Amino acid sequence: MILACGTLLASCQSKEQQILGKWNMHLVSNDGTDVTEEHNPENNRWIDFKDNGAYISDGDPYGKNSGKWSFNEEGFLFLDSDADEGDDSYWEVDISKNKMVWKGAVFEFTKTFSLEYRRAEDPT
Repeated sequence: MILACGTLLASCQSKEQQILGKWNMHLVSNDGTDVTEEHNPENNRWIDFKDNGAYISDGDPYGKNSGKWSFNEEGFLFLDSDADEGDDSYWEVDISKNKMVWKGAVFEFTKTFSLEYRRAEDPT
C-alpha cells in the first residue's frame, strides 16, 4: 500500500489536500452545452484554494472574489463567498491528477452546470 500511495500520490490524498493550490478554468458547460465563451471569455478565470480554508478567484467577466471553502458532510465543496449569501455555492468535485471537475449540487440553478479546471503551472 505504501508503494501504491507513493506511485499514485493523488489517489492517497484527501480531497482537502488535492484541491489546494491554483486552478485555471478550462471549460464551462450548462446542460451539456459548452458555454465557456460566455463564462470565461478572456480565458483568464482561476481559483486558488489556501490550506487555511480561504479561497481567492478572479478573471473576466466576474472579477475578483474571495471567501471560505470546505467539504460538507455529503462531500460537496462549499464555497462561502465574501460577496454575499447569493454567491455561495455547493459542488460535487472529482479530482484526477491535474484536472478537477465540478458538478453543481444543492441549488437548482447550479445543478445544470459543470466546470472543468486544470492545475496552474505556477501555484501563486
